Amino acid sequence: MYKLSPSDFKYLYEDCKHCYYQKVRGVIKELPSIGMPGVFTKMNTLLQNTIIGMDLREINSKLPAGKIEVKEGFLKSKTIPPTNDCFIGGRFDIASRLDDGTYSVIDFKITDPTEDKIQKFFPQLHAYKFALENPAFGEAKKVSKMGVIAINPEEISFPGEKVVFTAKPLLFEIEEDMDRFFAFISEVSKLVNGPEPPENSDNCKWCYYRLCTTKVKDNQEDIPF
Repeated sequence: MYKLSPSDFKYLYEDCKHCYYQKVRGVIKELPSIGMPGVFTKMNTLLQNTIIGMDLREINSKLPAGKIEVKEGFLKSKTIPPTNDCFIGGRFDIASRLDDGTYSVIDFKITDPTEDKIQKFFPQLHAYKFALENPAFGEAKKVSKMGVIAINPEEISFPGEKVVFTAKPLLFEIEEDMDRFFAFISEVSKLVNGPEPPENSDNCKWCYYRLCTTKVKDNQEDIPF
């Protein structure tokens, strides 16, 4: 039974099948981010703390009415069909209870938004949806809306002795397609149940690091005398 973290779908799974395989199979526990400035982590924390309790329509008028009420919730799902050898485990950033009693999963990303880049979050948001609707324990929550709010600073000003960055939060909706999600999970299951993929030192910084730090084994040929 394999635990799949939703946050790994966008980056680790796409970037390096070798490292993804090793993490899911438990060979490695965690791969720290390489080259991600700590300021982005602080900005994300400030963002989440600020929007808790806000109505979604205050952030973007195209969103349905509902309060942002959950920050950094934890998930554990039932097994995922059709293979039933994987489950979702991990945490999500934001969930909002809508006025009709259903929930929305809207991820906030500090990123330069393009439709192609945003759509790569499809598996991650569908994993949240599946886990909320099919929890291993607790009450199921119906998810009726998914999307990404992209925040990309556009202007900077210096009022007084402060620095103010201005950005317009852009909404990118993710359409529900559970059949596509289940097909994706089947691909993941096939990967982790198969042979270990080769290292990807040309494109993966962690594979390159392992290659550069591995001690070369002694190689002594048989001597006939």
